[in-house]
Amino acid sequence: MTDNPYRLPRHALPRRYEVALAPDLAAASFTGTATITLDVVEATAELVCNAAELDILDAAVLDPDGTGRPVGFHLDAQTERLHLDLGQVVGPGPMTVRLDFAGTLNDKLRGFYRSTYTGADGAAHTIATTQMQATDCRRAFPCWDEPDFKAVFAISLVVDEGLTAISNGPEMARTPAGEGQVRVAFADTIAMSTYLVAFVVGELETTEPVDVGSVPLRIVHLPGKGHLTAFAQAAGAFALAWFQDYYGIAYPAEKVDLVAIPDFAMGAMENLGCITFREALLLVEPGAATMAEEQVVADVIAHELAHMWFGDLVTMRWWNGIWLNEAFATFMEVAACDAFRPDWKRWVSFGLERTAAFEVDALRSTRPVEFEVRSPADAEGMFDVLTYEKGGALLRMLQQYLGEEAFRAGIGLYLRTHRYGNTETSDLWDALEKATGEPVRRIMDTWIWQGGFPVIDVSLDGDSLVLSQRRFLFAGAGGEGSDDGHADDDSTRWAIPIQLRQPGVAGSEFRVLLDGDEARVELADASAAVVVNSGGNGFYRVHYTAELVGRLDGHALADMDVVERYGLVDDAWAAVVAGVGDAADFCALARSFADERELAVWQVVLAGLRWCGRFVDGAAQASFQGFVRALVAPSLHRLGWERQPDDDDLTNALRALLVRTLGVLGADPDTQRRARATHDQAVVDPHSVDPSVAAAALGVVAAFGSDADYDACLAGFRTGATPQEQLRYLYALAEFPDASQVARTLDFALSAEVRVQNAPFLIQRCLTHRDHGGQAWRFVREHWSEANARFPDSSIVRMVDGVKWLTEPAQQADVSAFFAEHPIPQATKTLEQILERQRINTALRARATEPLAAAFD
Repeated sequence: MTDNPYRLPRHALPRRYEVALAPDLAAASFTGTATITLDVVEATAELVCNAAELDILDAAVLDPDGTGRPVGFHLDAQTERLHLDLGQVVGPGPMTVRLDFAGTLNDKLRGFYRSTYTGADGAAHTIATTQMQATDCRRAFPCWDEPDFKAVFAISLVVDEGLTAISNGPEMARTPAGEGQVRVAFADTIAMSTYLVAFVVGELETTEPVDVGSVPLRIVHLPGKGHLTAFAQAAGAFALAWFQDYYGIAYPAEKVDLVAIPDFAMGAMENLGCITFREALLLVEPGAATMAEEQVVADVIAHELAHMWFGDLVTMRWWNGIWLNEAFATFMEVAACDAFRPDWKRWVSFGLERTAAFEVDALRSTRPVEFEVRSPADAEGMFDVLTYEKGGALLRMLQQYLGEEAFRAGIGLYLRTHRYGNTETSDLWDALEKATGEPVRRIMDTWIWQGGFPVIDVSLDGDSLVLSQRRFLFAGAGGEGSDDGHADDDSTRWAIPIQLRQPGVAGSEFRVLLDGDEARVELADASAAVVVNSGGNGFYRVHYTAELVGRLDGHALADMDVVERYGLVDDAWAAVVAGVGDAADFCALARSFADERELAVWQVVLAGLRWCGRFVDGAAQASFQGFVRALVAPSLHRLGWERQPDDDDLTNALRALLVRTLGVLGADPDTQRRARATHDQAVVDPHSVDPSVAAAALGVVAAFGSDADYDACLAGFRTGATPQEQLRYLYALAEFPDASQVARTLDFALSAEVRVQNAPFLIQRCLTHRDHGGQAWRFVREHWSEANARFPDSSIVRMVDGVKWLTEPAQQADVSAFFAEHPIPQATKTLEQILERQRINTALRARATEPLAAAFD
């Protein structure tokens, strides 16, 4: 017996579940029977499994002839354990137990829950669906709800005739069950973890399948939305074929259903053969969606399909290893999407996602990528930017260091060795070491088992380039040591794969493993510019001496690739936050990118400027807006407002970014007028305006909108033709300028009209409002109990993430005091990080306000 009250004893191992469920959609309830075949590996008088929020009606041990012997049982609600008293010591040997139970189709978007929608007939309709990850299968039926208790699942559902029913396996039989119902039986699954079990029942439609090899792939959706499925089906078919080729292993199930669910707490879920999604992350209309909206659909589909192998076929042993599943799927989603649409330059845009990980990992309150997980709440806390984006970035760094084909060979070896089983992180390092001969474990252990990341100080000593490492921390991150972003007190060191080059100098590409305090490289030309982290794949920041920074201009800057230029600007803004750079100097640096033509570089430049814009008021703000107009207007003038025949999607996305920036951050009257005209045109004839520009124009109109504009925006949300259009209008409600409008938005977020999956993000956006974020915070504080009762547990910390933008000292103190008394148990570490980042941003405001006021006087 384990000493962890949340872990199950290991004396009985489930091998097969036969689960029969009968959901009553009208009554929001269900009944069921689970017949579970076990191997008792150690003699015992008690079986212990998981169950939560279920009424256990009967429990029995089945004899070989099928007769049942009743056994005692009791459910411990606190530990979510069901204890079965066998009445005698049994085993070792096989055993079958039967459990009858009943439950509620809850409205918290977890376990077996209900999702509702309004049909074309105006009536309310209910879907019964599932979300089991991390530890919520126990809310659907009693089970051994830990990842390494893999078993085969045979699911059957008793449903009303005419309803669609789907599960992990293909439908095998549909037989009458009396009283207008049918029993739908599904094929057995492979041995898999409970968190991957799925079933969905409702008035749903399916596309005709497309065959990817021998695997049929369908999109499952609400009635009337079939016209929004073509893009997802094409992206899914491409990714499924691409992964089978990449892994060199056949898809491990018999079919793929991609299922759009109206109410879904997560983005999507990798249930084997029955992948569930938010509607906005699956259903999209090409020609009516922005590039970003299409890209996120392709990303999420690829991410979930990558899991079919890395996560479903081979699964982490316990939740401490969830990073390996999610980081690898994040890495593979980018690789697959890059192959699907090379014109999107997906590895370039991954830089923005990596920056989000940098920003958390530069905190004292960061955590190691992998750490001990004891309770379900601990497991929930693993689903964050460090698991996904940092983990994915580390795998990209390793892949580029090892070489793409060597890395791929190691991945294939890992999957073949452990298929149908469970693994630890070290198993992947072993496979990569065996395939490549490189010291993968020694390198990666320094990145996985300790939090934070290094900054590489780069200097010259004669003809030698000197590289040294220190931990990077934001100023005001707390703890002992210097506040210069370089944690002098911190002895943390990493084994850092470094790639560097000298632009324009032949034979100047180097690969260095910096695994101590310092390394030296003899340069090909000691007088030329040097780019450290060439290719931009390393998970570290770079700090050059002033002399070396001075060389990165003119021809050298032009010779840098997009990710390298992105990294240069990103590192410069991070230095400002860390207290070693000046916000006014960053604005001066931004001027040198006035002729930039790449979206990613503009994105990182403008991200820093948006922060600067929050720290200026009065005359300085007006002057800053003039600076933004002078910086941005020439590029928008060059591109124009209309998409040209030879423009690619990235060029068009840049056009939209510049429109929004010039109209909002630059407060340009001409842009505001044209944005309004463009928005009005898009409302009358949506196909006459490019969707990216239409979305940008909506943002400009909202930022300076009247009450009539607000009403029109609200109507747009209610009548939007696609999930993406509805969300554009919904989130635009948080951008209106007046306090009364923000108050309307906050009240609306708590109304029945806004789905609980979206409402927390609408409130989060109100918290980031430049002028009325404090008002939104007061609303959150006053409605805290209501929000916690209504919203999915996983979304609460995402809602309050917006407090990072509240940078007045009094606001920071009030937020800190509130959460001292109102913890978020399922996200303790993430909340700690949010509060630390708010302190850092408050300190940044104090440092930056005066220099910016002087610069824009």
